[in-house]
Amino acid sequence: MMMTITPAEMKALETRFMEETGMPGILLMEHAAMGVVEAIARYTDKGPVVFLCGPGNNGGDGYAAARLWDACGGTSMVLEVTADVHGDALLNRTLTRELMPILSIEEHQELHRCDVIVDALFGTGLSRAVDDDDLAALIHKVNHMHDAGKPVIAVDIPSGIDGTTGKVLGTAIRATETVTFHRIKQGLLLGNAPDYTGKITVQPILIPENCDLNYDYDGLEILSPSNLADAFRRSQTCHKGDFGRVVLFCGSRGMAGAAALCANAAVRAGAGLTTLLCRESLLPILQTLAPGAMCTVLPERDNQLLPEAIGIAREALVRADAACIGCGLSQAEDNLPLLHVFREAECPVVWDADALNLLARSDDLLPLKSDDVITPHPGEAARLLGCATGDVTEDALSALRRLHEKCGCTVLLKGARTLVTGRRNTYINLHASPALAKGGSGDVLAGIITALLARRLPQYAEGRMSSVQAAAYGALIHGMAGIRAARKHGENCTLPTDIVDCIRLDAEGLD
Repeated sequence: MMMTITPAEMKALETRFMEETGMPGILLMEHAAMGVVEAIARYTDKGPVVFLCGPGNNGGDGYAAARLWDACGGTSMVLEVTADVHGDALLNRTLTRELMPILSIEEHQELHRCDVIVDALFGTGLSRAVDDDDLAALIHKVNHMHDAGKPVIAVDIPSGIDGTTGKVLGTAIRATETVTFHRIKQGLLLGNAPDYTGKITVQPILIPENCDLNYDYDGLEILSPSNLADAFRRSQTCHKGDFGRVVLFCGSRGMAGAAALCANAAVRAGAGLTTLLCRESLLPILQTLAPGAMCTVLPERDNQLLPEAIGIAREALVRADAACIGCGLSQAEDNLPLLHVFREAECPVVWDADALNLLARSDDLLPLKSDDVITPHPGEAARLLGCATGDVTEDALSALRRLHEKCGCTVLLKGARTLVTGRRNTYINLHASPALAKGGSGDVLAGIITALLARRLPQYAEGRMSSVQAAAYGALIHGMAGIRAARKHGENCTLPTDIVDCIRLDAEGLD
């Protein structure tokens, strides 16, 4: 499984590697530049290329790439933002000046003469907003040309993107392709960075892949569809009991569809037996919308759950292998006693949607059990943390970890790049589609995760996968279902029911 690395971890890794091996930094820079040149060749055949070079090692990579492109028979033009360059970058600048003139930022009209633009302005070390007017104008010009079809290659990271959080620092370059080195930098996948990176290519720079194992760093694990088939293969002699009993408390007047989506997703994702704890008024609707699920009626009077609903729910949970609460539940006060019942359940519980909003108002219910799962979107996460939604979206990884600390369980934070963390591992899912940005998608995800939690899998030590594994695989399966559905119906026209229909526990149909 591929892992990311932060800029600080990458800097420490390079330093230790060079100290332990005697490898000079200029040689690492040369290999980085080779990857940039290989990328350039994908967009032009010996054509003119403008290299935008900044003052640090990222600029040094740009100077080296300009020299190598020239050596390959291409035409290189270097536009630098400062002559104040040091270290290995200075050596490459000096070598480049012997081969070609170096232009100043005022000579940006040369951008119009090139086939490709290479962005080597700032790199991953940038930590403050781009507030220089000339630089901001240059970035704006590059982005205008990118939007008009000019290929732009970013060196390591698009300039203006925070390499740790993915936040845009004032303004940032939009790249057609980002050539990053050794490992994917964490910030390339977070925040708004996916709108700026284009295709991501990883270029080796002499540091062995397994070198990281000797150092202590905490990267994000990138989920891979290739692991699905083995994880969920069914025995020829299996029976429904092998795939667990799922109990769902979802739905309310006006939001019965959410309960049906969750139930149908659980059935489609392989749950052996699925039971909806169903308000009496919703019984006819849910029996129609979710025919693969059983319904256990919770009695009501005047649209309020009666006290005996508590005992009915508790008895259902005793027999459950996994449970889910919240999809379309509403925040009605009569739900609160059942939240306590689910909090006391022995099986793992997925807490979604309105269950999370009720938890945010009920600190006495926190922390949850360690094998429970919460699945907030940024707004729900903000309510749980008592902060603004923008605080969550600007640093999703920090919010993820704070949620885990507060709630004490596996956390799945929804987004274009869904994040999952447990006690040790943190995962990121890159396989998704904008088609999932629609009401009802989260209900489908909750049903998938609950079904995975209920499965009995002999290859795992505890007889089932851990909650963090179930949440991570659930995010991957849900994202791939969205991709399949979008291919069939289009990103705008995909329905949540289409996502349910496209759930598969393998990578079929993604090529």
